[in-house]
Amino acid sequence: MAQLIKLYDYISRYELDAYRYPSQFIRFKKKQWAKVYDAWKSNRFHTVMKVSEPEFTPFMDDGEKKSLLKKLKSKLSKEEPSIQTIKPLVQDAALDDDELQFQFTTVPKSENDLKLLFLDYIFRFQIRWASSTLREKSSVDKKVYRDRLLQYFMQRLPDHYLLLYKPVFLMKNAPVELDLIIIGTTEVYCLTVVEHLNETIYTGSKDKFWLARNGKDTKKILNPVISLNRTATVVQKVLSVGEADLPVKKIIVSRNGYIDYPFAPHDITLLDKRTYGQWFNRLRSSSAPLKHIQLKSAQVLLSHCLTNSFYRKEWNEQSPDEQHID
Repeated sequence: MAQLIKLYDYISRYELDAYRYPSQFIRFKKKQWAKVYDAWKSNRFHTVMKVSEPEFTPFMDDGEKKSLLKKLKSKLSKEEPSIQTIKPLVQDAALDDDELQFQFTTVPKSENDLKLLFLDYIFRFQIRWASSTLREKSSVDKKVYRDRLLQYFMQRLPDHYLLLYKPVFLMKNAPVELDLIIIGTTEVYCLTVVEHLNETIYTGSKDKFWLARNGKDTKKILNPVISLNRTATVVQKVLSVGEADLPVKKIIVSRNGYIDYPFAPHDITLLDKRTYGQWFNRLRSSSAPLKHIQLKSAQVLLSHCLTNSFYRKEWNEQSPDEQHID
């Protein structure tokens, strides 16, 4: 699963130390998967289930409710003396909530179902990690959790790919919104995704607008090369200043349509429904470990990103080291 190291202008743990967190996340994810898989395989999945309180009848008063709940808990503790709750991925008191627990509400029927549930958990967890530190956090728009494009790249790429999703860079004291940036072990990919209805045909040109045709309908869309060039220019400049020498590739992607642009700039790769799958499968099949130049590139890019966040109520400037993870 690709690691989300920057999301919009939200604060990210990776900003604190891009050399440490990527490899640490991989280790923790593997460890927690082993625990969850073992619980499912050995018919102990109840140990990672979220226990809900029983429904009480309307005529019971508060004293009776508490008494019944106490009896039920006591009975469970006697019947299940060996139950162990799987700990959160990261031991941060400030992040101790249901979103960060390995507690499922349904029992998966197959190993594939278990993998899907686990990936959904990791997806939510990564968003939390990419929008908070132990001391600070950013306000996350709920639509982020429903962003299918973000979920697609995160859940389908291997752990060693580092993703900056529509980050905001600060260049000459001015915010600059960029597209998708994927840091691989040997290259940095700048992606601009063009998608509307299935089977749409995009006619490219050097003009400000492209034509998007679907059946009898035709409309204008902003030339995606403009946004792509802006993203690549910023990335190349920042990496050059930081002496991080990874080559930068510019790519326009349409997963469900076709791109017709005969005289496209030579430094731009066009990937549509005919060619995208092969390219993406090559990325997915890569099993290379994290590399120093890759982590350096991530640190350099993150150091130029704009961040909007606020201090948590339970922490102040005298908080423990915010980089600490048990």
